[in-house]
Amino acid sequence: MTQPTNGPAEPTSLRLVFDGRASTVSPGQRFVIGRDRGCDLTVVDSRVSRRHAEVRHEGGAWVVVDLGSSNGTYVGARRIAPQSPAPIGQGGSLRLGAADGPQVRAQVMPGGSAPRPQQGTPRQGGAQPGGAQPGGARPGNGHPSGPLPGRAGRPAPAVADPTDVRPGAAAPARPTPAQPAQAPQTAAPKAAPQQAASSRVSQPLPQHRPAATVPDAPGQHAGVVFERWTLPSGPISADQGGGHATVTGQVPQVMPTATTGTAGGQVLTIGRGLENQIVVDDLLASRQHVRLTPRPGGFDVQDLDSRNGTYVNGQKVDHAFLGEGGLLAVGHSRFTVRHGQLVASVDEGDVNFVANHLTFKLGNGKVLLDDVTFALDGSSLLAVIGPSGAGKSTLLKALTGSQQATEGEVYYDGRDLYENYQDLRHRIGVVPQDDVVHRQLTVKQALRYAAELRFPDDLDAHLRDQRVDEVMAELDLAPHADTRVDKLSGGQRKRTSVALELLTRPSLLFLDEPTSGLDPGLDKQVMRTLRDLADGGRTVVVITHSVANLGVCDKVLLLAPGGKVAYFGPPDGLLRFFGASDHADVFTAVARDPEGVKLRFRDSPLMEEQVSAPLRAPRPHTGPPEKPPRQQSIPSQLSTLARRHLKVILADKGYAAFMLLMPVVLAVITMVVPGSFGLGPQPATDANGQPTVIASEPLQILVVLIVGAIFMGTAASVRELVSERAIFLREKAVGLSSQAYLWGKLVIFGLLTLIQSALLVGLVLLVKEKPADAILLGSPTLELIIVCWFTAFSAVSLGLLMSSFVKTSEQVMPLLVVSVMAQLVLCGGLFPVTGRPVLEQLSWITPSRWGYAGSAAVVNIREIFTRPDPDNPGQNKIFGDADDPLWQHTPSMLLLALGMLALIGLVMAACTLWRINREDD
Repeated sequence: MTQPTNGPAEPTSLRLVFDGRASTVSPGQRFVIGRDRGCDLTVVDSRVSRRHAEVRHEGGAWVVVDLGSSNGTYVGARRIAPQSPAPIGQGGSLRLGAADGPQVRAQVMPGGSAPRPQQGTPRQGGAQPGGAQPGGARPGNGHPSGPLPGRAGRPAPAVADPTDVRPGAAAPARPTPAQPAQAPQTAAPKAAPQQAASSRVSQPLPQHRPAATVPDAPGQHAGVVFERWTLPSGPISADQGGGHATVTGQVPQVMPTATTGTAGGQVLTIGRGLENQIVVDDLLASRQHVRLTPRPGGFDVQDLDSRNGTYVNGQKVDHAFLGEGGLLAVGHSRFTVRHGQLVASVDEGDVNFVANHLTFKLGNGKVLLDDVTFALDGSSLLAVIGPSGAGKSTLLKALTGSQQATEGEVYYDGRDLYENYQDLRHRIGVVPQDDVVHRQLTVKQALRYAAELRFPDDLDAHLRDQRVDEVMAELDLAPHADTRVDKLSGGQRKRTSVALELLTRPSLLFLDEPTSGLDPGLDKQVMRTLRDLADGGRTVVVITHSVANLGVCDKVLLLAPGGKVAYFGPPDGLLRFFGASDHADVFTAVARDPEGVKLRFRDSPLMEEQVSAPLRAPRPHTGPPEKPPRQQSIPSQLSTLARRHLKVILADKGYAAFMLLMPVVLAVITMVVPGSFGLGPQPATDANGQPTVIASEPLQILVVLIVGAIFMGTAASVRELVSERAIFLREKAVGLSSQAYLWGKLVIFGLLTLIQSALLVGLVLLVKEKPADAILLGSPTLELIIVCWFTAFSAVSLGLLMSSFVKTSEQVMPLLVVSVMAQLVLCGGLFPVTGRPVLEQLSWITPSRWGYAGSAAVVNIREIFTRPDPDNPGQNKIFGDADDPLWQHTPSMLLLALGMLALIGLVMAACTLWRINREDD
């Protein structure tokens, strides 16, 4: 240690080293460590709080103060008390979040011997090189921190130039066309943090520099924000051990390309597999995702049939050119071209989120959202509250992009969500008000099936299971992994729904009324869970009517009826702003005068203090968002959905038993039909040679068989779609194929009705006489089973169609009763329908008519009812009501009946598919 020679001793400085990089703290400086970007040292770790600890010089010694962190600060192996200074000491170390958490080493430097700050580190006092940004822009955030500009002449978003990879290149700030070169600074810019440290970054870390704006010019992607970083100069070669470069962390990395280490202009592949030249550790990426071919000025991009898609400048592409400044997205990884070099980073979730003058108008002019504007920093928790009719659900749809606002924009880390929706939709998780898990499954089963549907089908099962285990551990669901969802508490069920969304690591998480119907204790648990999720590096927006636990939120957005902003700010300022003693008075005031509270907030200082956003004149939006890509092929989704549906049926033992007992009960009913000949032939004369009376026994048995098959099929499926609507809509929003969903139902119900039909026919023919002759298959029993099966399967399609139209499960029962009664009347077994106008034509489109015709053909009803004609000796006549041309005992009639049953079933399935494709509520 160097000793001073002359004059008084200079104060000592403190050198803090984290992840191989050093920062110097001087006396008088308050050095904040945490996960927030506004900290002097940013440590990206879920155990680290947003503002975790502060280092300062106090009483002649260097001390650390825990700032009320969630997981604590450790000096050596001892956890220090919150808000109590603890000495660091020479050669000491700090641990953040746990005794084995991220480590920051401390070294006291004698006065005058502190090393010069490394290029890119904050100067003493937290000042940044380059000074304040134009227009009050906050470095590294992508949006200004100044007050809300007026309606006229709003500046364009301030967006960071992703990187300048030229050695020694400067980064001058350039004004956008909509923004003057120098704007008055109305608020002091918040100091940017020194570095976003991550233990997973394998390449040398870039140096820090302030953000600069880039023009929003055609052909250049102006929305890429690589935080606060510029790249190291010079080539970076691939990992020598594995022969590839791995993209890790949110810090930009130079990838090895034809100009940076890859010889001969080699074609690059990007994907999850180690055989790629560039490996992305991302479960959303396919094994081989995209191919890049170097070209002058950029790369040719060729999608390799990836499941989640390849996106260039926010649009899904099969083939495109990635030019200078363009953005290529592969899962959570982002690639851009800067001066011929390919630069990569990972979206790790800590992003800002901005709503810019969102307005939503219906065709009749009614306004549901009225100029909603707010801005959220990364890792924030926002509660959206307001009375009924305030537009909260409409705002949720506008913020998620599922229903775009008619005017205004939504910015995700400086990128327009609506313009980049195809890409950014993967970064958004939505938990609707209704639970989106099957209650008959266990927590682990529900999550595993969801993982199969949301991850590419070339992903190994153990990797999916590992991600499921990680999410369960994060949400404290591991102890309930084998518990059925319907046995969980309300809060645990809601956490399970949240877990489905966290599987894909979304950056933004939206929840619609997650505490609805929960008691105060569970309400608090759910809100604390959301707080933890935000602290874990996500931006969380929750719509709620509950105000008991608003204190855990960072911001509250209060909407007045008509979608007007009545308040946006910290939760502890809400009552004070309205001069109210409780939230009920606030809701009353807001509902009584929506326009007044809107104008009051707009004219208040809070408008300037809290609403800071990269605003410009709102643009109108029309077209609906594009359909999401499928993560798996339709056969793969069909397999997953069919297995899940079968698991759901078998898990509900009461339902499974009912389905198996139904054919037994119907068979018992047929046994009480009077008669002794069953479905066999009846003799024309008795033992005395006298003509016998033709019994109606076969007609009655067939009525029970066919109408019973109709009832089995319809009852099994009529509640299916309406009861799963919330689950289907959420899965459809993340790429579920409607065809796979419908066919998954039809496959399992087809197997179920086959078993039921075999049981029904087999039990009936154990007691009743069998038909005499077969038509096609050599066994009349087998032919009867097939006819009943086709009939029941056609009824399944009818039940699914009815289920797609109703809004609630209670509405299906009247439809079921009416449907079965109509089938009974039109089957032709109770009375003839042939030759009766309207009735006969209606019977042609009903499954029971063709099911009865096929079974009557197998049984040969016309032959049974044929007797000598007493009026014409030597000739026979069909007696009773058996003279139906569709009942002929011929192969053509049987095939016609089966073909019509299949056609009716397919037509109703197609109508059902059309209905569920139109589902948007």
